Amino acid sequence: MGVKTNFLEEVGVVKTARREAESLLLLRAILKKQSLPRTDHERFLELSRLNKVVLRATSILDISPKIVNESNASAEEAMRLYELVSKTLEEEGISFAVIKSFDSLPDIGHDLDFLIPSSTDFHRARDILVNKFRVKVEGLSFCDMVVGKFSCFLPGFKHDFELYPTVSQLGEQHLDTREVMTNRKTSYVSGRRVWLTSDVDRVIIRVVHAMFRHNFLKLSDVLDFITLTRDCSSPEIMDAVDRAGIGDAFIFFLSTLDRFLKASQYDCPKLDVLRTDAKHRFGRDRLGPLRRDRLVLPYRIPTLALLVLFLLKGGREASRGRLKSALLCLFAPPLLLMDFGANALSGHRLW
Repeated sequence: MGVKTNFLEEVGVVKTARREAESLLLLRAILKKQSLPRTDHERFLELSRLNKVVLRATSILDISPKIVNESNASAEEAMRLYELVSKTLEEEGISFAVIKSFDSLPDIGHDLDFLIPSSTDFHRARDILVNKFRVKVEGLSFCDMVVGKFSCFLPGFKHDFELYPTVSQLGEQHLDTREVMTNRKTSYVSGRRVWLTSDVDRVIIRVVHAMFRHNFLKLSDVLDFITLTRDCSSPEIMDAVDRAGIGDAFIFFLSTLDRFLKASQYDCPKLDVLRTDAKHRFGRDRLGPLRRDRLVLPYRIPTLALLVLFLLKGGREASRGRLKSALLCLFAPPLLLMDFGANALSGHRLW
């Protein structure tokens, strides 16, 4: 029974009081730059890894130089991977933008994600990866196959390299990817010039990915949202949320962040403004009763909440005449649960 409970706790299905206390203690410590008890060092280090905040937790956890060096080396590898592939794609005239991968600096996750909406450019990029770089092609979940994602490893690199034709679970529409590419911009990350989406698109992509693709929030989502929204006005964020048709999901996302920040005794005036404006723009919070679970990080969104969010999204799509997108929203929840179960049972990375 204990093994079964630990497994369900690890994948976020069972949320215990102990995991909630540890999650909030780590979040509060990072936000307020407070040290953590050395007696639980290993547990908090593992929790930091799961939540993609190892380098941001360095000072509060007194992490060993070896682990810091490994994390820095991993981030440097991701940058070298970006330089290698982006240079070739640019030389071939292929337009792309990095999504999510550089939102959590100095922490960088296990993969590097390129958005390439053009079908012609996407297939050219895939052919370059297969034929020029001789990549090892990775298997995909059913949902990822339907959406058209491509995942691989380049020789000599530990990071996954992934191509996305869009940002969704099954192909339902959230963003106009043509506009996303029109509004992309160059920025400098660790001294390298990189193609990123606009500041507002980074916010929307982060919400869509958390709510409709991964279906969980990490501690990094809490920290990064505060940073990503800093240079965006509330009206432009509300307009982007409205265009994406994700008002209910956005309110759920904001309210969940608010729960974590309040429990950590941390004030975020920008979040308060966004919550107020979202209520005025999109109406009342319809999913409040479904957010009474424990605040465990990574935070798995309750299954019933996901079902309702996809149904509400599908209704919005139908009212806008986007019937294919509406139908995909109806099919997404059962397929999403099927993918989750398959990944959990096979031991694939869930976080």
